[in-house]
Amino acid sequence: MGYLDPFVTITGFHVFPVVARIATEFVPRIDPSEVAEAFEVPFDFLMEPLNAKELEVEYRGGRRALVEFRYADYRIWGATAAMLVNFRQRLEATT
Repeated sequence: MGYLDPFVTITGFHVFPVVARIATEFVPRIDPSEVAEAFEVPFDFLMEPLNAKELEVEYRGGRRALVEFRYADYRIWGATAAMLVNFRQRLEATT
């Protein structure tokens, strides 16, 4: 469907997020060396600005601002949360 803004992680990785539709019967196949599990979060939850909490962490001797979502027993934070906030902001700009 399109691209979000490019994102550079605090570890220096350059990410080019892609927004796409997937079939409802899609079953993710995860790489256990990269993630423990895959889970779904309701779209409306991610689009609610109050669900994106700002926090600071210490990284390499400095303070860094991050965003996190808490959904059920899950924590979505850092680069993933920032890209989701960017997605919401892009959608808000079109309405």
